[in-house]
Amino acid sequence: MDHEKYTRLMKKLGAEPEPQLVPIQEFFDGNDDMASIGCNLLEHPGIQAFRATFEKLAQRSDVEAIYAQIAELDPEEDSWPFCDTVLVVGTLPLNALRAALAGLQPDEVGTSEELIVPETLAVKNPKNLPVLVAWWD
Repeated sequence: MDHEKYTRLMKKLGAEPEPQLVPIQEFFDGNDDMASIGCNLLEHPGIQAFRATFEKLAQRSDVEAIYAQIAELDPEEDSWPFCDTVLVVGTLPLNALRAALAGLQPDEVGTSEELIVPETLAVKNPKNLPVLVAWWD
């Protein structure tokens, strides 16, 4: 874990209302904690697999932004904040997101109508673009 990046992220998240949302690239920057996302997976593909998948997804022209929703800010000492939900903003088709995330084994992938999206996302989505949600139990 990169402690400087961890400290910077914790300071930023501590100033935001719950549930905190952080751009996915910031969530992964300095993060090597496999328990920070997908911790329920029996065969975790590794934090690098999560990072690479979301980096590739973010490059798509139909993806405006991707946010990690923080479920636990400080799960335990020397642990990265815990994310169980990722929000994908844009016009990406639902089936394309399911296919892109298949290797990460999310428990659910759906629309904002099917799965809960925090009100705090409205500020980060001023164009009111569609939102897709991926969730790991």
